[in-house]
Amino acid sequence: MKKYPIWLMTIAVAASFSVGLAQQTADTILYNGKILTVDPNFSTAQAVAVRGTRILGVGTDAEVLKLAGSNTLKIDLKGKTVTPGMINTHVHLESPRGYGREIGVLKSREFPLAARGKDKEGVLQAIRDVIAAFKIPAGEWLYFVPNWSGSQVDMVYGQMTAAELDKAAPNNPIVIRTATAIENQSLVSGVAIKEMWRKYGTFLETYGRYWIDANGKPNGHLEPPASRLIWEDDEFVTNGLVAKPEDMAPYFRRVLMEDYVSLGVTTLSGAINTSTVRGYALLDARGEMPLRYAYGAMSGFHADVDMGDYELGSGTPTLFVASLSARANDGGGGRMCTSIAKDSAAIKAAAGQGQSSDMNLVSSEWFPKGQCTMDIEYGGGGGKGSRGASLKGNYFRDWYRNVALNDLRTANSHVSGDRSVSLMIDEWEEIDQMRPGSVKGWAFDHCNLINPEDIPRAAKLDLYFSCNPMNSIASNPARGARSPLVAFGPDILHNWAVPTKTMLDAGINVSVEYEGGPWWAALEALVTRKDFQGVVWGPHERVDKATALTMGTQNGANYILKGNELGSIETGKLADLLILNQDYMNIPDEEISEIQPLMTMMGGKIIYLRSDFSNEYNLKPIGAEISTHEELLERRPRDE
Repeated sequence: MKKYPIWLMTIAVAASFSVGLAQQTADTILYNGKILTVDPNFSTAQAVAVRGTRILGVGTDAEVLKLAGSNTLKIDLKGKTVTPGMINTHVHLESPRGYGREIGVLKSREFPLAARGKDKEGVLQAIRDVIAAFKIPAGEWLYFVPNWSGSQVDMVYGQMTAAELDKAAPNNPIVIRTATAIENQSLVSGVAIKEMWRKYGTFLETYGRYWIDANGKPNGHLEPPASRLIWEDDEFVTNGLVAKPEDMAPYFRRVLMEDYVSLGVTTLSGAINTSTVRGYALLDARGEMPLRYAYGAMSGFHADVDMGDYELGSGTPTLFVASLSARANDGGGGRMCTSIAKDSAAIKAAAGQGQSSDMNLVSSEWFPKGQCTMDIEYGGGGGKGSRGASLKGNYFRDWYRNVALNDLRTANSHVSGDRSVSLMIDEWEEIDQMRPGSVKGWAFDHCNLINPEDIPRAAKLDLYFSCNPMNSIASNPARGARSPLVAFGPDILHNWAVPTKTMLDAGINVSVEYEGGPWWAALEALVTRKDFQGVVWGPHERVDKATALTMGTQNGANYILKGNELGSIETGKLADLLILNQDYMNIPDEEISEIQPLMTMMGGKIIYLRSDFSNEYNLKPIGAEISTHEELLERRPRDE
């Protein structure tokens, strides 16, 4: 198998203007501006020329304009700022996830549990109603989503079991989502359990994780790897569990434009399951992908996986494999695996301020230490009469060793708590001793809590981190929420939460992530470390604007193994560019979140134009979205 040269990711392509390229004619030239190249010197140029998919030259106006021909599109920036396209290194844009209102629940295969299902019988009746209303055939899988009120989800945790679900659907396998990520935790029916044990009984009895009742029988609550088997099994998936690719694809394009492209993101990275890859592949085959998706192949984390089938970097320029992903190494919020004592009341209080209502469930009663999947003794959470089954082996540990043995790489996985980070570094140190250099470039996502003592260990192994400052220190002002990490006290928030500068100073590649929201607010949070109430958390972890921009561009390119192709404006690199409506380097730090792109280019093609900019320059390229971020959001289907 070809080993991807991850140690060459940060090789720089020559950034200075090349006279040797002057014989070629540019397709597009942006001039009279402030080009933030994000090259190794963070140099600033006046102009950039694009030919085909790549950057033809970068330099002064006089140098670059020599590359113009009779058909060259020349855009006078009038002093505006140009940056590389932004690279978001952790998203969950996949199927099935929240688009039933757009294509209808029957196509989306995402059935809501009716609001009236406020008690156990109400939930069961809601399931019966769906089966009757849509005439669901026997044997077809069904996926349900609670309404996320604390009472309903708490009831699903505390009262519902596989046997209860069988009363409502004796002839259909049922899956109910009980965590933010569907593969992280689910409640399934007895019919589903029979189907899973029929195909994967030996694997499940060895690796779990599932909760058991007083008699030692599975009670329907699944955690990874057990919960992951459902979503990567072709028989289950194609038998009604998820939407068809032709139904997913239009939705994917719309959300990519709304939440990412219109905010300047030209590349996404995240773990996605096989059914979702098929939806993106259809979009890609139609030539309708508005950005690049460097994905973590979740199909690699499965009972039947043959790692010989994978090659990093395989795919197309707009849809390719960046890693194999274990997806969920612990839980989110209060389910994070941590060594720190939890204050359940404080966690619930944070939830009451607007955090996801599943926070109401994550008390010590359910997950005393969190979802610690790297612990062999952790068989699953459990509580109120149930407990996690004992394990014979730890699939996560065995799987990571298999990744290394096959010269592959793992990334794009949720690692939220400090204990998960520590346990994984322990494991990866052992792997590195057996195969020196084999874990180089392996990555953690989120960095919500990191023990400062683990940072030098991670740096020694050359591990990467993708960090989300909005979830950990700033949260989202639009949601009126404070970070759930306030439950761990100010000392932890100051020193353990998203310690970006300390990691960067240690030589670690740290990139930026934020899901479906104000991308530029994430960069602002890195610079200011302020939450929405104006409180500064960890002032010593603030970075300057140049560093924040580098984290969101070049470091992101390194994370997805494309550091020599993307992430900076240098001759020969792919032309993923933004024209901004504000001067990034000179506006007040507190205004970074207000930045929006006037134009977004991917691979030399203009894919988005803000309406006023389009009108000013009379630019209306075929295939480009001409709108505003706000107008795109207004088109989004609303709750009835």
